[in-house]
Amino acid sequence: MSGIGVILNPYSRSNRKNPGRAERLGFIVGDKGSCHATKDISDVERLAQEFKERKVEILGISGGDGTYQKTLTTFIKIYGETPLPQIAFLGGGTMNNVVHCLKINGTPEMILSRLIYKYHAGTPFIFSDCNLLKVNELYGFIFGNGLLYRFLCDFNKVEGSTQWTAAGMLLQAMFHALANSKRGCELCRRVDADVMVDGKPWPFKNYTTIFAGTVETLGLGFDALYRARKEKGKFQILCFSLPPRQVVWSFPRLLLGKPVPSEHWLDSLASEVVMTTKEPEGFMLDGELYPETTEVKLSLGPTLKVIVE
Repeated sequence: MSGIGVILNPYSRSNRKNPGRAERLGFIVGDKGSCHATKDISDVERLAQEFKERKVEILGISGGDGTYQKTLTTFIKIYGETPLPQIAFLGGGTMNNVVHCLKINGTPEMILSRLIYKYHAGTPFIFSDCNLLKVNELYGFIFGNGLLYRFLCDFNKVEGSTQWTAAGMLLQAMFHALANSKRGCELCRRVDADVMVDGKPWPFKNYTTIFAGTVETLGLGFDALYRARKEKGKFQILCFSLPPRQVVWSFPRLLLGKPVPSEHWLDSLASEVVMTTKEPEGFMLDGELYPETTEVKLSLGPTLKVIVE
């Protein structure tokens, strides 16, 4: 079936535990050659070129948010002005914020089986238009620096980390912040930065963290980007400039997806953001960590046509 191509990241958590998944997904598609387990980004580049030439209608991606981000960044580069295929997010990773926000449920095998059944039956798919966030030359859904970046640096050092690992580490980080310990202060160390939102400067000169996205959840139930899909042509960006203890007291409202009533919070819908930091700072995009830089530009990328049912 040349109309569907599936890319699977064999190194994502769920896929590592299911080493036969690529073969099973190929069997579900009905053509083993249409499901590909990739070893590195050069494999993704080769497949993107092949899918473009074959005019693949549906691109299925199995993995977590980081897999989606790297795969879509590569496909956008290879496709250029050519429209991307319809997208099917199949899950199978450690971070699954995107499928959670789009309410796509089931294992990769279940999601793909439903898709193939409807494809063969000629039943119309239900789609959700989902904007990508462009971060410099990368494309993803959720950006973060400062506190978020440092927390993920710690998380990625833990072998075999899971969502439960992240929850435990979050509780530890909250304890350190409440105790105003050396570790809590380091996690919440402020970043000196000038931030321009749609050409207008934000008033703060330093930030505990800045995060932005085109989907609602940051993970672990934090639907902090509660306005991310409220206005067409915009993404949501939030920041705070708070000492460690006050950071913790803001968590309940972030969990509930509500604004934090504090003069030390900023919350905007934007179409373009430029951040210039005094010192080079790393950032994360969909759980993937990127090298230190002094300038980050955020804008909207292409709008994906995502199959949700």
